[in-house]
Amino acid sequence: MTAAPERTAFQLIAEERRHRPAVVQLARSLCLAAQAEPYFLRSARLRFAPDSSTGLEARLYFSPLVEAADSRALVLYPEVSAELRRELYDHDLDLLGSVRDFTLAAHRTAPPLVRGFEELLWSATIGPPPTEAEVERTLTPLFRQVLAEGPAAAEASRWILRFLPRLPETVRESPPAWRLQVMAAERLGMEPPRGLLARADADEVRTVRALVHTEVDIGVRASAHGLVLSRPPERGALVCGASGAGRVQLRLRSALPGAQWHELDLYDGEYAALGLSVAAEARADGTLLATQAELGGTLLCARAGHRAAAATTVDGRTVLRIDDGESVLTVELPELPEQPRLLTVADAGPAATAVVSAKGLHVVTSAVDGTADAVLHPLSVQPAAVGWSRIRERGVLCLATGNDVLLVDGGDPGRTLGTLTHPAPVVRLWCSVRAGLVAVADAEGGVTVHVLAGARAAAPERWQQDRGGGITALCGDPRAGSGSVSESASGSVVWCAADGQVYGMDAAAAADASAGATDGVTPLGTLPAPASSLALLSDVGLVVAADGGDRLLRLAWPGGGPVTAVPMPFRVREVHPATGGLLLVSGHGGEVEIRAEDGRTHLLTPGPVPAPPDGAGPDWPRDSVGLVLSEHGAVLPAGVRRWGIGHVCLPASLPPDSEEFATLLAGAREQGLRVLAELAPPDEDAAHGELLGRAYDLLEESLDGLRLRDADRWPAPLLTRLRHLLDAYPQTAVVTTGSPHVPLGPGHLTLNTPPRTHDRPAPP
Repeated sequence: MTAAPERTAFQLIAEERRHRPAVVQLARSLCLAAQAEPYFLRSARLRFAPDSSTGLEARLYFSPLVEAADSRALVLYPEVSAELRRELYDHDLDLLGSVRDFTLAAHRTAPPLVRGFEELLWSATIGPPPTEAEVERTLTPLFRQVLAEGPAAAEASRWILRFLPRLPETVRESPPAWRLQVMAAERLGMEPPRGLLARADADEVRTVRALVHTEVDIGVRASAHGLVLSRPPERGALVCGASGAGRVQLRLRSALPGAQWHELDLYDGEYAALGLSVAAEARADGTLLATQAELGGTLLCARAGHRAAAATTVDGRTVLRIDDGESVLTVELPELPEQPRLLTVADAGPAATAVVSAKGLHVVTSAVDGTADAVLHPLSVQPAAVGWSRIRERGVLCLATGNDVLLVDGGDPGRTLGTLTHPAPVVRLWCSVRAGLVAVADAEGGVTVHVLAGARAAAPERWQQDRGGGITALCGDPRAGSGSVSESASGSVVWCAADGQVYGMDAAAAADASAGATDGVTPLGTLPAPASSLALLSDVGLVVAADGGDRLLRLAWPGGGPVTAVPMPFRVREVHPATGGLLLVSGHGGEVEIRAEDGRTHLLTPGPVPAPPDGAGPDWPRDSVGLVLSEHGAVLPAGVRRWGIGHVCLPASLPPDSEEFATLLAGAREQGLRVLAELAPPDEDAAHGELLGRAYDLLEESLDGLRLRDADRWPAPLLTRLRHLLDAYPQTAVVTTGSPHVPLGPGHLTLNTPPRTHDRPAPP
């Protein structure tokens, strides 16, 4: 009892009887009722305390015997109600019988839920505990209501979970009552109370929960970064069947090897967008060796030499995993509820990692004993890029801010050792501790290579491409240069311009004072699209590029040549060189396995998600299957989305202002279908204005498009005027049977005549 946990129901009643005996007298008349509505309480007072006033009802409302009360009903504490029933059974059977008769009469029109509850209370009070069969028989109406669908089933389930635990122990602990509560919780999409789960194994609980499951349609749509689930299915989504009730429990995982399951509860009316971030170790031919896939989370990766780092953000929690080639260290960053912006690791020297987020700069240094020290430095300006290099033997973190690259000692922005200034804002960096290099790409398309750790000072050399072009990717290899200046100044730098042209530069040649600024620059080839990331694999003679698609692009190194492509099972955004001629690739998407609770499995294989060109109109008609409803007695079948139907066409015989049109339109919208309305060709003497008016009325109904039947029979002037009308609705699709005499805009799709049966080739 929550009101006075230190007192038993017997003590609470005794104390109330000493001070307000009339309150206890009135409470006794309620002990066989599930709840006391205002009319029930008033009738009980007039019958069992006729000399009292309405003030007695108020005193009971605010007494410690009452668990809850509002304008609709009053409920006693279950322990108080049980003690009052025991008192009456032991000392006043006549009054107990009168209370029973009164309860039956007052609740004769109450819902079956209430009457069944009160029947069980009475049976448990006057005689031996009811048998399991008697309990199940009494609860049968409740089982029926929970098994039904709709708002009534949900209301009954809420009532059961509220009142069934108030029954006597012999009833509420019976197997039928246990099953009913588990089913009610499942109907509402809730977990059963822990006490119920502890009474049976998982298989039995699953079996009982499945009793209220029905077929549920789930919409699945691939997005650029993962997938979108909807219930009911949104328009344009694929429909997957699943079993469920108030909720549908799904398990999802990437189809890549080693992926972990992700649990998802999808409730009615919900929409869930799940990102799928992927990181993988791969060969240059696209063969995956190891993968990590985060469904519902994000991954940010970095690799330099034998070291790698990955920041995983899931449910507002970021964990940094640092791999130094021999051991893996895990560091939790509680200050990062969101994905970091930038991540970099040092390719040589003391193990160091830098993470840039909205909170500031996190510098993580690793010790040989397997521990890590993470320090957060505030930043007044967010850097555009970061990287580790060195001045002589001193490690520095390079921060690109504006036109400058700050060289900060040990990653502490408060200790700046130098500044590298450039003629335009810095947009990208590639840095190496091993080679002592900093390669800088600026906003004007210039690339500058700084040799910080050379044996002798050398002025930085800047390569400038045509004005207006930008640099989309920049990378290097500290071991790939000729080493003409010194071993520390060796290395090569590769970058991609906005036109897809890839260039390579020998850092040693660029640092040689006797060489010109562009003597070391070599065009390597032109990619079909600008690269988002590059990796130089000098060991295997390749430059590997990612452009955000489901492929890797490759160029020969150092001579360049034609571009070759290898497919990837996901869209690759970043690519980093790893030791042994391998790659660390990261990106989004890929195939996703979706498993329902009843074991049904679906595999979502997303195709490319190109951005529609400007003015292209709607693109959904290209791959949507439609259903043309009959002109006579048009009926929309239930569940057509499961057949692969994406849109329906309402017949021309239905006026837009008719009730039948409105009913079909609402039904189609409820199923997540797109809707077209058909227009028939006009008669020879029909006024064009009337048909254009109908087209306007249909477009104002927010339909997805029009279907022109026999478009070759439409007069050209009418089609021209219709085209002008459609220009005001750029996202409206126009489907025609037959070829119109006038173009109808970018949203126009012509349906060819289906082949006749006798034209089909005979089977072999």
